[in-house]
Amino acid sequence: MQCQNCHSELPEGARFCSECGTSIAPAPQAAPTPSEVFQSSPFDQEQGASHAASEPTEVYQAPASYQEYGAPAPYQEYAAPSQLAPAPTAYASAPGTPAPGAPYAGYPAPGFPSNANDPYATQSAYAPYFAGTAPNQPRRRKKTALIVTLVTVIALVVLLGGGITYFVAQNNQRSQAVQGLQWDNPNALYSGVQALPPTTTSKLDSASGNSWTETVSASNSHPYACEYKDAAYHVTLTKVKTIYTCKEKTSYSDFAMQIDATIAQGDEGGISFRYPSQGNHYTLLYSTQGAYRVLVYSGGLYKYSLLSGAHSDEFKTGSQQVNTLMLIAHKSTFHFYVNGKFVNSFIDNTYANGALGLTTYARNSTSEMSFSNLKIWRL
Repeated sequence: MQCQNCHSELPEGARFCSECGTSIAPAPQAAPTPSEVFQSSPFDQEQGASHAASEPTEVYQAPASYQEYGAPAPYQEYAAPSQLAPAPTAYASAPGTPAPGAPYAGYPAPGFPSNANDPYATQSAYAPYFAGTAPNQPRRRKKTALIVTLVTVIALVVLLGGGITYFVAQNNQRSQAVQGLQWDNPNALYSGVQALPPTTTSKLDSASGNSWTETVSASNSHPYACEYKDAAYHVTLTKVKTIYTCKEKTSYSDFAMQIDATIAQGDEGGISFRYPSQGNHYTLLYSTQGAYRVLVYSGGLYKYSLLSGAHSDEFKTGSQQVNTLMLIAHKSTFHFYVNGKFVNSFIDNTYANGALGLTTYARNSTSEMSFSNLKIWRL
């Protein structure tokens, strides 16, 4: 082997010329056989690719195997199943309806989002599909209705609680006032009762709001009457030597009763009280001359008198005179007042409770009593 520069003889395998120092290039190796170059790679075998042998001159051209490594298809095939693009789904479209992804002619219509025809587009949850139409807000309406309901319930509870508190306070105050009444002092007792608010107040000018008995007018076939007329409550009796009472429906035990009484016809009239059943009661009568008496009836018959032959100058005598009568009953003790003045007291325990009544007595002729301005106190 000779040096290409100085043509000196060189030993085999020398890399530099010993004479001139020139680098000696290695001898070229024989080109590989086509069978070594164009064997199919394992990758090609997995893809099912095969390559026909070609001439050695094609060794340095871009072979198909190198092109396959650059194509996206092999990489997509080796991707994980979850990463693979979903295969398009075939849609059974209605007649005249384009397939997904194919926009309608002239769409999107006004009011629709620009991507309304794209089935894979993400729509805004707040974007309305129709221009000029406010979106429905059922949740907000339900929430508003719930708030209104809660506020109403709270207001009712507060009002009810306030009403109950007020009622309890008033009731306690009344109970204390009743307990403080001077039962053994008639004048102080009268003032104490008058200071209390009445349980019942009525002008007795009509049947409205009243629970007193009401009948037809008196006649030959119907000798008595309980009726509202002339802005008052009238008790009329045409049968002489008899007594008749029109009752209220409420029962009382300890009470005070005040009423304006007028003898319109006849001689006597008054009030009845502690009327537990028909024919059983106390009755207080007064006359146009200012006399008064208290009778006890049992089974509809006169039993005995508690007061008889008494007289008081506190009465206004004569017919058509208005006298204000008041009776205070506490247990078995009774106090009687006329026109705001104490008249007399009596004691009896025959009846402990019962209804109240308005009475007339026809001694010798038709008797008619007129009553108005009723007040009742529960004690």
